[in-house]
Amino acid sequence: MALAVATAAAFYLTRTRRTKTRPVTEKSPSSYPQHLAYQPDAKPVSPVLKKAIPHPARKPGEFPRTKTTGVVEGMTDISGSLRALVDKYSLDQFTIATSDGLVFASSGGKSAQEDAAHFGGQYGADPDAIIPGVTLFGFTHKGSDLIGIIRTNLRIPADVRRMIEQDTQEILNWWI
Repeated sequence: MALAVATAAAFYLTRTRRTKTRPVTEKSPSSYPQHLAYQPDAKPVSPVLKKAIPHPARKPGEFPRTKTTGVVEGMTDISGSLRALVDKYSLDQFTIATSDGLVFASSGGKSAQEDAAHFGGQYGADPDAIIPGVTLFGFTHKGSDLIGIIRTNLRIPADVRRMIEQDTQEILNWWI
């Protein structure tokens, strides 16, 4: 019996010693290690220069060759299809707007709502207006008058513009 009491007392004392709080010493943030003991020392990383990243060279004002990718197959939504259209024709941005200036669909970009509001009404007043960096075209889908707003600094040839219009109709027929 005495042995059982002694064992229980020893167990109790060792357990309470483990859970006692120790006094906390104040450390400054600079004394903290920069990495854990099992991690290797950090190696310096050299910055990537912009000149090192290759970009396809385009002659100023020359429209690049179009890619032969599809714009609806494999896409999850209409915005994905419009991004594929932008990639296919090397455009900066593409927005479909209603004739009263609302965004119908867009490939994304910061100026989609502003473009729809500004060019939606302007296209109705002057469809042949020449706007630097923007190409507009009008079309009808299921009885609604819509406007395609293309943002690019390149001049789009007439045959490529027709192909963009056809792909836009294909996208709308697929998704809407």
